[in-house]
Amino acid sequence: MSFKIITIARTSEGREIPREKLVEGNEVGVGRLSENDIHLADLAVEPRHAVISEPAPGRLVIESISGLGFGFDGRTVMRAEIDPASAGGELRFGSHRLKLGTDDGTITVTVERVEALSDSAEEKDQQTVFTLRGLMPGKRVSAYTFLALILAAFLAWPIYTYASAHGEKIRPAGVHGDKSWESGPLSKAHANLENDCQACHVDAFVAVRDNACEACHTDVHGRDATGLERVAMNGPGRPGPAAYDHAPEKLLAVARGGPQDFGGRVKAFFKRTFNKPEGRCVDCHTEHEGAGPMPATQQAFCADCHNGLQGRLQSAGFNSAIGSATDFGLQHPEFKPLILAGFDGTHPVPFAKRDARAGGNPLLGWRMQRTVMSGPIQMQNGLKFTHAQHLSTTNGVAEMWRNVSPGQGPGMDCQDCHKTDPSGTRYQPVRMETACQSCHSLGLQTVGGTVRQLPHGEPAQVIADIRAFYGSGGSFRPTGLPVARYTRSRPGEVNAERRSADLARAAALLPGKGDALIRATFAPGGVCGECHTVSMGGPDGVRIAPVAQPTRYLRNGWFDHRAHDNLDVRGTDGARRWGCRDCHAAENSNAASDLLLPTLATCQACHTGENGAHKAALVRSGTASSCAMCHDYHADEGAPWVLKRKGKKTAPANQVAMLQVRWR
Repeated sequence: MSFKIITIARTSEGREIPREKLVEGNEVGVGRLSENDIHLADLAVEPRHAVISEPAPGRLVIESISGLGFGFDGRTVMRAEIDPASAGGELRFGSHRLKLGTDDGTITVTVERVEALSDSAEEKDQQTVFTLRGLMPGKRVSAYTFLALILAAFLAWPIYTYASAHGEKIRPAGVHGDKSWESGPLSKAHANLENDCQACHVDAFVAVRDNACEACHTDVHGRDATGLERVAMNGPGRPGPAAYDHAPEKLLAVARGGPQDFGGRVKAFFKRTFNKPEGRCVDCHTEHEGAGPMPATQQAFCADCHNGLQGRLQSAGFNSAIGSATDFGLQHPEFKPLILAGFDGTHPVPFAKRDARAGGNPLLGWRMQRTVMSGPIQMQNGLKFTHAQHLSTTNGVAEMWRNVSPGQGPGMDCQDCHKTDPSGTRYQPVRMETACQSCHSLGLQTVGGTVRQLPHGEPAQVIADIRAFYGSGGSFRPTGLPVARYTRSRPGEVNAERRSADLARAAALLPGKGDALIRATFAPGGVCGECHTVSMGGPDGVRIAPVAQPTRYLRNGWFDHRAHDNLDVRGTDGARRWGCRDCHAAENSNAASDLLLPTLATCQACHTGENGAHKAALVRSGTASSCAMCHDYHADEGAPWVLKRKGKKTAPANQVAMLQVRWR
């Protein structure tokens, strides 16, 4: 005997698709397992649920073998018997209906899924079973609802809060709707404005303008300064206004180049459309980025203008020598130090006004010029001096140093003469009395163990002391007179007359000897002429060329010696300490006029731009160095913005020299 099993599936349009198969045998199995003859993919059906058999012709027996019943004539039973030829029968297994009948003597079983009695049985119900569709509103209703809530909470409420509190200096404590527009907390510098939004955001939906910043930062642009000239200082190392314009407005107007890429042009279009002008304070001084210090400006802010700057300025008709710069390690112009070009002898300045020890300015009367460090540079500082001779360990200078300062090494070192200021940032001018006089003595005579010194820096007094030495008499013995005849003699008139004649003859020679010593003192190689350029004449009888020792040459940049002192640098030559001579080639300098500043390439050996080492062949130990490490947009006499956050903003006290004018 055999069973014909007809499985009916329905399409989404409701069309029936019957599938038939013929099973030979006396019985067929019903269950969830695929090995059953009648496979019902329904969790409400047991794996082997029931068996349909024909024990006798015209008699079908359906019996549960799983312990779980099935539906028959509206009842749940464990066993049922039907006559398929006369009336047939209908069975229910979960969501499936089985109709039993006969077709040409063959028993037929029609299987059809009629409903979803389990949550997982109906494919079209999957989304409602595993989502919130049945519990929540639809997508469209939810979208419009949330849109309305967002507009109310983050647009209508902030506008109402602003309108109701407009004009109030300090708003009351509490929740304010427009606080939701903040992108982050204010920096420490502006923390006191936390509840005074209108201090910066003066008008609603208008970008912050510079006049809002200048309401508090009254001296930020140095309006009293003409162009880039410094105003007169209030005292040593203390400039007038807090900061100055970066450049004249006419140069700033043409310095920034237009956007080159598509994204930049789109951004510029929206800025113009929504009235966000370029070059505002907030372009650099960003806010609402955290409660810490205001972050340093990114290098891209500088490169926007300085990349190709020289070409744009020249195209606009400005004869500018400012070089283009994008990154210190990739593109940066060579250093242009401000050096001494000589003393203006036609308008001499008295030494008293140039004496820094008395509050004077050592650079009064000097001509200054900026020079590119493309090769060895000579400057006129008024001195005759050789670093090479003083740093040698084998010559007479070294031997004298070992005698004067035993145990201080085989020869002199830089720190023996050059002393830093209290901040350690720069070096103080070398003083004759503390650095030179231990070897270059100005002693005139010794009286009772005390050395009588000639005054340094006062040529008129030197001349007077020498003449007094030879003409004052007293206990001074004239040269050439025997001691016995000068100090004592035999009694008697003859001896007294002889002694008087000797004294008269010696006294007549004293003025000539004084003049000879004066000439020897100021002659080349003499006490003064050994280090100074001297010419005869003038009200004092001699003219000594003025001397100046600038403490700062790179006026547009910042350098801190303390940060570079005794560094442990590991390079191609192994681990060693970094010293003065690694940057300053003093050992090979044979003239005081040599400018011993390092070149750009020397600095690039370690400082490699904002993003680290770009020149692998050059770098010894790469140090990320953005523009803000050495430069300020609003430059003053203190450290740049990066170092300002480290407490190094104070200008050294010895900044009298080279602070009067900012040269560019």
